[in-house]
Amino acid sequence: MIYSTERIIELWKRVNRPGVDELIEYLKGSDFFDAPCSTQFHLAEPGGLAKHSLNVYDLLREKIERYAVDNVPEESIIVCGLGHDLCKANFYGTAYRNVKENGRWIEKKVYVVNDQLPLGHGEKSAMILQNYIKLTPDEQLAIRWHMTAFDPSIHFDYPNGYAFRAASKRPLVTLLFTADYEASQIVETE
Repeated sequence: MIYSTERIIELWKRVNRPGVDELIEYLKGSDFFDAPCSTQFHLAEPGGLAKHSLNVYDLLREKIERYAVDNVPEESIIVCGLGHDLCKANFYGTAYRNVKENGRWIEKKVYVVNDQLPLGHGEKSAMILQNYIKLTPDEQLAIRWHMTAFDPSIHFDYPNGYAFRAASKRPLVTLLFTADYEASQIVETE
């Protein structure tokens, strides 16, 4: 899969909605293109967030084509694939920690979470996107629930268990979750 800032911007420009230009400016003004995707799990490297977002977009597009899901517009694939982890822009910082490497303790620069707006994960991504563009109900649901297996609240009937089970009946919810999971666990492993 090919990563580039230009490719991400070009994809966003295909979304024909008011506010897209402002969203692109937000991305350029944030650390989205330089940020890691995680502190240590997958693509914990400069540019990891942008690379992961493109990986998810590419996988989501392939899955929709493969399964012939005909009611998912190209704009939704772009919005969900590239926007699902927008909550990670301006989210990480760096610190120095003592870590053991090759049997020796060394001081090393590491990524740490520095969440200035702790609204959740999928919820925060959807909220940030909606500051710029209008999301469809399917996009809202897919982005909100893309961390499905890692959202402990879904294991309780009230309140989120009911909501998740209802949302998961929409194909885009399952397709985005699986594309995100496959990207992080298969495509992005070393």
